[in-house]
This record gives sequence, C-alpha cells and structure tokens, in this order.
Amino acid sequence: MEISGWDVAGVFAKAAMYAATLGAAGAIFFLAYCNTLLREGQRTVIRRLIGILIGTAVLISVCRIALLSGSMSGDVAGMFDSSFARMVLGAGEGRATGARIIGLCLALLALSPNPVLRGPAILGGIIAATSFAWIGHIHALTPNIAPSLMLCLHLLCAAFWLGALPSLWVIVAGGNEPQIAAAAARFGKLALRVVALLLAAGVSLLLMLISSPAQLLTSGYGRLMSIKLLAVAVLLALAAWNKLRLTPRLLGREKRAVALFRRSLAAEISVGAFILTITAAFTSLTGPP
Repeated sequence: MEISGWDVAGVFAKAAMYAATLGAAGAIFFLAYCNTLLREGQRTVIRRLIGILIGTAVLISVCRIALLSGSMSGDVAGMFDSSFARMVLGAGEGRATGARIIGLCLALLALSPNPVLRGPAILGGIIAATSFAWIGHIHALTPNIAPSLMLCLHLLCAAFWLGALPSLWVIVAGGNEPQIAAAAARFGKLALRVVALLLAAGVSLLLMLISSPAQLLTSGYGRLMSIKLLAVAVLLALAAWNKLRLTPRLLGREKRAVALFRRSLAAEISVGAFILTITAAFTSLTGPP
C-alpha cells in the first residue's frame, strides 16, 4: 500500500478532528455531571477549553475538505478548486461535516454559565460526536441501521471517556486533595458503565466488519485494528489502576496519590491520542477485508 503526503496529512487532520470534537463533547458532559464539585474558576477554565476545542474542530473540518479536494486533484491548486470541493461535499463527508458544525455551533451554548442552556449544549455535543457515523466503512453493510447505531453509541462513550480526561487534568492541576478524590470517584463510577457499553459496541462493530479473527493479522485493516485493540487494552489497564488502586488512596488522603494520579492521567491522555491516530489511519487508508 503506497502512502502519499496527502494521505499522511489527511490522517493527522482526521485524528486532530476526532480529538477536538470528542474532547469538546466530553468536556460538556463532564461539566454537567461534575458541576457541583467544581470551583467557579475551574468551570471558567473548562468553558474556555470547550471554546478552543470547538473552534479547532470547525477549522479542521473545513481544512479537511480542502485536503480531500487536493488529494483528489493531486496538487495544491486542487485544494481551492470548487468542483473538487463539491464532489467531496456531495458524498458522506459533506453530511458528516454539516452535522458536526451544526452540533458544534449548538455546543457553544456551554460557554454560558446559564443552567437553562446546559441541555441544548449537551444535545450539540451529542450531534457533533456522532457526526462521524454519517460516513465510514459501516455504510458498505446492508442494512446499515444497526451498525450506525452501534457506531453512534461507541462514539458517545469515547467522547465521555477520552473527552473527560483534559477536564480532569484541570482539577488535578489546581484542585485540593478532597476535590480531586471526589471528582475521580464520580468519574470512575460513571465510566465503569460507559466503558462496558463502549467495549460492547466496539466488539459488535468489529464482528460486523470482519468475517474471521484471522483477518486481524492477514490484512492491513486488521493489523491496524489489532494495534488499536492493544492500545485500548493499555488504556483499560490504566483506567482500572485509577479506579481500583488510586481512587481509594485519594479518598484515604494518601500524600503520593495525587502525583501518581497525575502521571496516570497523563499516560491515559497520551494513549488516547495514539488510539485516535490509529483509528484515523485505518478508517482513511484501508478498508475491511
């Protein structure tokens, strides 16, 4: 499989788009269920983070259309050719980008401290996070309603889990030990159910897309998927360590627990970024065998 410079740029743009969109949605969700644990200054920082992520997601979504247009034409001038842009937008990419931008614009309501706007902002986060289900390999399946719903569930769970990590970092960076322990405990309790749903949806999608476990080793798509599964296993191990070992130590006010939790959180963010990059690679460069 030959990989061009356009392909590399497209993969990293898609990974950044995943991170910004799911991060914004996850931060909105986090702000809703951990609101009572936060100080006003921390709420302000998280709202500012949401605004930055929304702006980044919109910008990259638009730039990705230009990158796909350039890739189709084979030269830089094609990035600004409206005929290629219309071809890209006329496919599923156009529907996905439109839904994402609508959701992100609605999610901007999260920047207001008015609790009345919290519901519409959460709805915007849901629309933005699930916009990626408008395009992808699942649409080659017939019928594709069940796979689409599974993918939406998978995306929402990923937003809840991975998107909450930067917001947790805000608390760890500036909170006191009791607040950090309370936030970790609340997130861990909810994440336990969310991770179960994420895994169930992910395994269901994988079984729909491959016909044999051997294809995880014999195809390009399968090998990249295998790398993602290994990374997810590492992420699950870190999450289990946080839930079962570090959170009780945080609640017990152990001195080293906060430092260990900070390192574990940084590792989770790094592994999460790697997972999003691998996902962008196999959804862009290969297809199910």
